[in-house]
Amino acid sequence: MHNDQLARIVEALSQEPEEDYTLQQVVTEAVKNIPGCTMCSVFLRQGSSVEIAASTDPTAKRVDELQFEMDQGPCLSVLSEQEIALVRDTQNEPRWPLWAGSASELGLRSSLSVRLDYSAPRLASLNMYSDSVDGFDQDAIDRALVYARLASVSLGLAREITGLRSALQNRLVIGAAQGILMERYGLSLNRAFEVLRRRSNETNTKLYEVAQTVLDGGDVLAAS
Repeated sequence: MHNDQLARIVEALSQEPEEDYTLQQVVTEAVKNIPGCTMCSVFLRQGSSVEIAASTDPTAKRVDELQFEMDQGPCLSVLSEQEIALVRDTQNEPRWPLWAGSASELGLRSSLSVRLDYSAPRLASLNMYSDSVDGFDQDAIDRALVYARLASVSLGLAREITGLRSALQNRLVIGAAQGILMERYGLSLNRAFEVLRRRSNETNTKLYEVAQTVLDGGDVLAAS
């Protein structure tokens, strides 16, 4: 990739630092920039749970779902075993024959999956699909590896920012709930926080959820 192309990709992936938006941009930009790629998706894995986090096409989504249903496929393999998985021809693929045969019937003829260096404890795979046999040559593979690094950095940053925004929002909710308790019951700031914390422990509920109950009109003192 040339420097100007790399710069454009970085700009596209950084337009809005929200995790969900960035995930969708990752698959959209892959179709634009990886030769042979006609459809794309991203798998996210946390623990034993795997989800389709973004997709460019209903067919790509169905091809992904087949991997879950059959418990085999290149994308799942990348999440558990390999860094990269290339399928040159779905009509002649011995490693995942059930998935490959069904994918071929949907018009998918080759694929390239690359692991993304996502933030722990999550793993992710970038799944690129082609409607042509041997759709990904060495140049496409090299570009995909470079692109995966850029995507990983953008996703890591977006995830961090999303987490910070969520934490800030939770703090605002807790602070607002403290203010309501102070006014309603004549409590000090510290005492209002202790009321929220005690209710959180008693009900095994997250602190910000207890605070949201107060904002919604609930009476945590009466409930306790």
